[in-house]
Amino acid sequence: MRAGARIVAAERACPHEGADLARGRCVAGRLLCPRHRASFDLRDGSVSPGWSFRALRLFAIEAALDGLWLRTGAGFPGQAP
Repeated sequence: MRAGARIVAAERACPHEGADLARGRCVAGRLLCPRHRASFDLRDGSVSPGWSFRALRLFAIEAALDGLWLRTGAGFPGQAP
């Protein structure tokens, strides 16, 4: 997904009830869950205030000559794998 000029990779299912986040929208640096009013910060995956479930898992992306590569093993900077 795109957050302004940035490309962000995240898990597809909402950690709350598994809603398909591919159907969500990106607004002002946040990914909005299509099923709930929860949203996730696309810098670190943190959930919006008022919700008590884990952060969204984000994955580092590396640009290379042959395209974009998703790094799944190390997680995202600032988050546990």
